[in-house]
Amino acid sequence: MIKVIFCDLDDTLLTPITKEISNEDIEAIHRWLSQGNDFVIATARHHSFLRKTTHVMDDFDCIGWNGAEIYLKHKTVQLLPFQNEQVLEIYENMKQYKTYAKVTNIHNEYIFGSMDFYNKDIFQDEFCTILNKDIDHYLNRNSLPIVHINYIFPTTQLHYQFYKDYQNNKNINKQLYSCKITSKFSFDITVKQATKEDGIQTYLQYIDIPIHQIATIGDSLNDIGMFKLTKYSFCMSHGHEEAKKKANYVVKSVSEAIRILERKNNYGK
Repeated sequence: MIKVIFCDLDDTLLTPITKEISNEDIEAIHRWLSQGNDFVIATARHHSFLRKTTHVMDDFDCIGWNGAEIYLKHKTVQLLPFQNEQVLEIYENMKQYKTYAKVTNIHNEYIFGSMDFYNKDIFQDEFCTILNKDIDHYLNRNSLPIVHINYIFPTTQLHYQFYKDYQNNKNINKQLYSCKITSKFSFDITVKQATKEDGIQTYLQYIDIPIHQIATIGDSLNDIGMFKLTKYSFCMSHGHEEAKKKANYVVKSVSEAIRILERKNNYGK
């Protein structure tokens, strides 16, 4: 019996182009919840972003910031920030890419490596604050801890060059960090124990549900870890090819995944 679905947000529940939730998916989620089950978001974003999507999301629990945050019953019950010297270790050793860096602190405030590079308008609908200071200024003033490091690149070539340079940089203790490809143009870095799969397992301890009663839905490389937790893993048909290989099912929508799970639970759907 599957009781909890953990679902990625961008390009999974939110459609790739319009970034909206389809009516069919909303109806399927409501039906799933009405049967006494849970639906939890597992995302690289902060839980406050759920308020942007639609009122249907307001009451959802969230594995946020790729597992660095666990948001349960309207309360953050776990937060795994960096030590400031760890952020400096990554930022200084990848200084050639500072233009593309964005860090987020525990209050969901955005700080940029270069204030001139980013089009701030792309963040205007998010529930965040953009600080008018660069990362160098922020980190050297004993500010609030950073919980999420994000690099966004204008080309895939620069994107892959960054990952190559990051992996080859011997001055970064990569045993302490989790560096995830989140799209063809972006990387997310969190502390090592902050992954979606770790966050899910910790969340299950809070709600006392066994891992064999969960399903996972996603579309990208950073969802593969949570796919490995269950035989009921679903990848979107438009998702990354490697992610599709690791999932047990490939589906066109979240509602299709829910219908499959309802049949597994003998709900007659």
